[in-house]
Amino acid sequence: MRILVVDDDYVSRTKLKSLLSAYGDCDAVDNGEIALKMFEKAYKESVPYNLITMDIEMPDLSGQEVVHSIRQWELENKVKTSRQVKILMITIKNDVDDIMSSFKEGCEWYLTKPVTPENLREALAKVTIPQ
Repeated sequence: MRILVVDDDYVSRTKLKSLLSAYGDCDAVDNGEIALKMFEKAYKESVPYNLITMDIEMPDLSGQEVVHSIRQWELENKVKTSRQVKILMITIKNDVDDIMSSFKEGCEWYLTKPVTPENLREALAKVTIPQ
């Protein structure tokens, strides 16, 4: 499985990359613009990501904006629903508006920080990841 971690906080990004490396090959970036470029590049090179973890609050683009752009790109490029990347929002924000907005934009699950091996494993079990 190929995984992309997107989080502007170095400690969170490093911890998530470490935890998720047990599940597959893991890349990590600190902002949404780079994430979008890596997502598109991976598809063009025929090695798409299976899972993206996304923080909400980032300095350039919010996590919801990045998710929206990813889903728009998949639609425009006719990526079958069953092959779309799975997106797991991982954030400190736990208010209803952020949660609903994240699901509306196209994430599959929402996990509130702090992330532990246990709650991450439970979240991953909720997401059907294409192989």
